[in-house]
Amino acid sequence: MKDRSYFIEAALRYEELLESGQVIGLDAFVVNEPAEVREELRAFLEFNLMLGELDAPVALTPEEEATADRVMALARAALERELSGEPVQNLTGLRKAQQLTVGRLARQLTLPVDLLARLERGKVHVATIPERLIERLAEALQTTTSIIQAALLAPPPVSAEARLSAEDGIIEPDEAVVSFAQAFADSAPTDKERAAWADVLPNVRR
Repeated sequence: MKDRSYFIEAALRYEELLESGQVIGLDAFVVNEPAEVREELRAFLEFNLMLGELDAPVALTPEEEATADRVMALARAALERELSGEPVQNLTGLRKAQQLTVGRLARQLTLPVDLLARLERGKVHVATIPERLIERLAEALQTTTSIIQAALLAPPPVSAEARLSAEDGIIEPDEAVVSFAQAFADSAPTDKERAAWADVLPNVRR
């Protein structure tokens, strides 16, 4: 594994490309980096973009430091699964393997259905997903937290609608990737769901 200085240097190179006017996505950038660090680097860049702090190395707050460490742990879990030769399933694949619908799993987790569906589409910043949710997903899907961590970083499934749009040459508007807290608020949670996650999302209290 590369040390943190490598990731900071890569983040600054990415910023220079963006400032020069080049429109380059994270996947297109990391594909030019060593294969063994791509997943971890992508997660690191995603975290920095979420903070809006790509311009220079900065001192992180304890909370941000913990989030950065969680990003690293998530990426390492995905890399370890890849190196082990075991197939890495996304969250949708793990759910279907247990013959659970999105609605049923959401009820088990006391989460809004829309939020769980958004998680499965890969439209929630992985770094912001609470540890407790990862643990509860592992319990509900009868697997380990490391497999859930790898699943959260795995490419999401391509919907039938997206395949049809691609075949028709229609460009669908890209759905924004948001924080877990924002996705939770956007999904119009019930009072029961708010109460269930109030300890990790204090701002969702009414």
